[in-house]
Amino acid sequence: MKKLNYNPSNADHTLFFKHSSLGGVIVLLVYVDDIIITGNDEGEIKNLSNCLAQEFDVKTLGRLKYFLGIKVAHSSKGIFISQRKYITDLLTETGKSVCKPAKKPIDPNQKLLLHYLKGTPGKGVLLKRSGKVEVGMFIDADYAGSTINRRSTSGHLTFVGGNLVTWRRICELLWVKNLLDELQIPLFSPMKIYCDNKSAINLVHNPVQHDCTKHVEIDRHFHMLPQCDAVLCFTEVEIPNLFDIKLTEISWSSYFLSDYL
Repeated sequence: MKKLNYNPSNADHTLFFKHSSLGGVIVLLVYVDDIIITGNDEGEIKNLSNCLAQEFDVKTLGRLKYFLGIKVAHSSKGIFISQRKYITDLLTETGKSVCKPAKKPIDPNQKLLLHYLKGTPGKGVLLKRSGKVEVGMFIDADYAGSTINRRSTSGHLTFVGGNLVTWRRICELLWVKNLLDELQIPLFSPMKIYCDNKSAINLVHNPVQHDCTKHVEIDRHFHMLPQCDAVLCFTEVEIPNLFDIKLTEISWSSYFLSDYL
């Protein structure tokens, strides 16, 4: 890839990218012998495909439909990704292919989670086209919710251009920013972190260090620096606590996408 002037991404070691002379960007994602090529320069994409075919035995499958257990569907609304086949195989492997579907997976029970998957194999994430690239994160946590060790459970959702892209790691926003910087995709505003904990927000905004916050001093400075550089913006918002409250079937389903139509 280096011979073709493709750069390895610092955010993801399986990702390679190149900025063409026409101002476009070409992205190549590799996992063992599976490769995705995408971008906005058709000529450079064809050139890359031809170069790979000269070096390796390559089978071109056309428009992306399936990758690493994820089904990809294209339409005028956007790109819809789901794991229908993976869920079906998982239910068959665990002997739950004929189980009674569960309406919501609130109870942290593995069997109930499989029952929930039984009733929602076609649900997934819809990625819509957006003119502005804005990054935001919603975070929330319960308090000592674990019945085993009384530890708290935290969770967060990361959105890029209004699309849900990750819901996992703590440093996800900075990782997303590093990836967007490499692809030369500009951000029109600081990345927002939506939080319903006013005390935590005040600690980030307050430059004065108090004795009662000595145990979180390093983490506090880690979050203050990006804010001072206008990279992050901490915003107070009331978030429904999905870890504590009991949601009805209607209100629960409103937090998830319906089957793709």
